[in-house]
Amino acid sequence: MGVFAQRYANQFLREENAFTERVNVITFFLMSINFTLIILKITETFGLLSVGLILVYVSSFFFFKMKLINILGFILKTKDLSKLAVFFSMLFDRALGFLLFPLIVLLYFFSFEITTIVLVTSYILLIILILMKLFWLWKIGTNSFGIPQFYIFLYLCVLEIFPLLILGNGVFY
Repeated sequence: MGVFAQRYANQFLREENAFTERVNVITFFLMSINFTLIILKITETFGLLSVGLILVYVSSFFFFKMKLINILGFILKTKDLSKLAVFFSMLFDRALGFLLFPLIVLLYFFSFEITTIVLVTSYILLIILILMKLFWLWKIGTNSFGIPQFYIFLYLCVLEIFPLLILGNGVFY
């Protein structure tokens, strides 16, 4: 619900306990595995080594993104703001991983060939959630924290849009 309403996201953010940490770890693994399985289906790669490498690359991408935001927060002396940026950025990524799970099951275990339909549906879902993520990060950054729009634009380009373009270039070409 935190994806659709800021009130629920703020409530989830305030409730830091062992349960929310477990949910974060489980959804991170679910997100990493689902993105890995989609990349494997697109590239039609087989083999245990290639599956492991793609899983490591996807997981390290998200870890690198979190650490980079935290390092920038430390350098700019805005640790609280960087914690919020990591939370809201990963909230949408985890929600996407959760929503992709039924599509992944259909993609790999359906008896008929529906790969194209499922992949197109996944792309549409990806685009919708990315646009929602960009909107909410822009809205929260400008309205709640008074961050200049130029800095939010730089953040969105460098840490949200640019890695997706590189990933798309590597997967599709």
